[in-house]
This record gives sequence, C-alpha cells and structure tokens, in this order.
Amino acid sequence: MAPDRPRWIDRVRHAFGVEAPGPVPPDPEDRERIEELLGRIVSRDMVTPAVLLLESWRPLNGVTAQAMHALAPFVGLVGDASTWDRLARYMQRRGSIPWMLDRLEAMQAERGDRA
Repeated sequence: MAPDRPRWIDRVRHAFGVEAPGPVPPDPEDRERIEELLGRIVSRDMVTPAVLLLESWRPLNGVTAQAMHALAPFVGLVGDASTWDRLARYMQRRGSIPWMLDRLEAMQAERGDRA
C-alpha cells in the first residue's frame, strides 16, 4: 500500500462514532434562544411538567427532533420558525436533554434564591 493512502480502517474508524455521554451545551447563538425558552418555563412555574416531558423524550430524542422538523411549517404559522428549527437541530444531539434538564434546575434554583 502506498504511504500517502490511509488504510481502510482509518477511513471508516469514525463511521459509527457517537458523541461522548453527558450534557452537551448548545452553540453560543443557539444558547441564548434556548435559555430564553427555559427562562419562560421557569418564570411560569412549569419546570416539573417540562422535566417530565424532556425525560420522556430522552430515549427518543433523535425521533423527537425529526418530528419537530416535520412540524416546522405549522409552527411557522403561529410562532418563530427559526427558533423552532434551531431547537430541533440541537435536540438531535445526544446530550441536549441532559443539558437542558441541568440548566432548568439551575435556573429554578437561581429564581428560588431571588424569590
């Protein structure tokens, strides 16, 4: 084999790679929108239902993200489609739900300290 050509195993090494386990923060541009959404949840005292919903979505977060993409045209009629699209893209990542759960708990604790 020529030295400049990688072996086949090197070419497919990451074919089935997945992200490391644990929370994955969103990109900086997405983080602002997601934290705004989470802040609305905290301000309306809806943390418990949101946690239940996110926990139920955890095993199927990829499927959930695809369903969100499918619903995007309808969301565009009544809300901000770009935020919905960014949230759907973020939800495709494995660590998105753990990060959002951690952030919801932290925001609720901050609000509890101020209240």
